[in-house]
Parts: sequence; structure tokens; C-alpha cells
Amino acid sequence: MNLVQLRAFDAVARTGSITEAARRLYVTQPAVTSHIKTLEHTYDVALLRRQGRGVEPTDLGHSLAAISRELFALEDRAVELLRAHERLIRGTLRIAADGPYIAVPLVAEFRRRFPGVRVAVEIASTARVQASLAAERCDVSIQGSLAENDALHAVELSEFDVVAFVNRDHPWARDGREMVPFPEIDRHPVIAREAGSTMRQRFDAACAEAGIEPEYFIETTSRETVKEAVAAGLGIGLISEAELRPDPRLWPVRLTGTDLRYTERVVCLQRRRTLAVIREFLRIAEEARERERPLPE
Repeated sequence: MNLVQLRAFDAVARTGSITEAARRLYVTQPAVTSHIKTLEHTYDVALLRRQGRGVEPTDLGHSLAAISRELFALEDRAVELLRAHERLIRGTLRIAADGPYIAVPLVAEFRRRFPGVRVAVEIASTARVQASLAAERCDVSIQGSLAENDALHAVELSEFDVVAFVNRDHPWARDGREMVPFPEIDRHPVIAREAGSTMRQRFDAACAEAGIEPEYFIETTSRETVKEAVAAGLGIGLISEAELRPDPRLWPVRLTGTDLRYTERVVCLQRRRTLAVIREFLRIAEEARERERPLPE
């Protein structure tokens, strides 16, 4: 069925006037008449009849009008739904992040601006976050490493360093050392995140450059497991300075003589960056980045 013809009939059935129907549809009166005549001819039926200066549906026309009202009411609901999502009155934003400490402030600001939008956050390793974005299981990712890829759009946030930490009974802590040359980490058991994490990637690269073969005593997907294992004296842990929080059981140290810095970014697929829910989250990320930049002297 030609919906343009049905819409013309529906407008006339609603208004009882070809003139008013043409005005509502932003077309000419002959166009409305032509659409209805073609519809009647196609099915060999009569849908309208003259009534004084106007028109009214036939019995069949009344039955069809009841259906067309339901059909176009559903269309109106669909348009309303899409416009609500466009204005971010409703909808869902799916985020995959390699850590909570960068993601949470951005999510909080997004929810403050768009309280009707549901936000779903997955915390995982950088490798899983990247895979989630590529498979479109999330709308945006927050990740600490990014390979060159024209299919991606990224907003840089802040640069962070990877620091080590030990328990309070460790010699580094007892001696009050706040900086330790990187080679001294050799022959110490290391409590680390899994190989797919940004911190692990940076640490492995630094070890390879320094000719160190780290002894990974525990490898885990959990930051809390790393902290608890270090607190129990099982080895040296690694953590991003963004995630470093005071803990009386732990002693943080900076590893000197190597570069363990990395940059956190908000990333989306280039072809989806103009979608309203993604566009507004990117805007919030850009504003956060600008607040981090020092003012010019």
C-alpha cells in the first residue's frame, strides 16, 4: 500500500475537507484528490462521498479511517521517541572503561545534564574495552592506550604515571624512600594486572627496554586484589597515579629512570560521533580536558 495515498485519505477523513487536508499536509488540493482517487482505483472501492460542501467517509472509509488513525498514531509515537532520544530526554549511553576513577566524574556530569538517559558502565581491561568498542557493545570507551586508527575519534583527557607501591614493612617503606631507580625492581615479585591492561603494557615495555624479566607472582583483573596482595607482603604492586588513594597499609614509590606515563582518552567510532548521546559525552570530556590545561602566563 502507498502510505502517501493513505495519509491523504486519513487527513480528509479526520478533517472532512480536502482543503483543510491539503493545508495540513503542505500539498495542493489536486494532489490530495489525486492520491485518494488512485487509492480507490487501485482497490476498486469508494472511500469518500460528497456531503454538502465537504466530504465524509463511506462505511468502508470509516473502517479504513479507524485503521489509518492507529497506524499514524504509532508513527507519531515513533517520532516522539526518536526526538526524545535526540534531545536526550530518554535513551541509553553505554560506556566501557579501563578504570573507574576517570570514568565516574564524567558519568556524574553527564547524568547531571541528562537525568533521563540511562548510563551503563563496564569496567574492564584496556584490551576488553577496545574489543567492546570495536564490536559496538559500547558507545564510548575510556582507555589508556590507542593505536592509530582512522575509524576512531578520540578526546585526550589527562596524562598519568604508573607508580609502584609496597606494604609498610617493605625495606623501601622502612627507609622512607619515595623514589626508586627502575632497575631495583628486578628480582622482586610483582603483583600486576593482566597483560591486556594499559599499566601492564607500559610496565612490560619498560622492563624489556631495561633488560629486566619481572617475576609476576600474581596476575589479576582486579585492582583490589593487587592492593590486598601487596598489603599482605606478597610483592610490589603497580597502580596508576589517578587511582592512588591513601591507605595506611601501603607505601607508594615513583620508579625513576624510565617512562611509565600514559594518556587516558575518551574514544568512539568516527562514524558514530555525531549521535546525540555520544556527541554530548564527548563535549563533557572536552570540557574536562580544558579544565585540566594550565592557564597561559
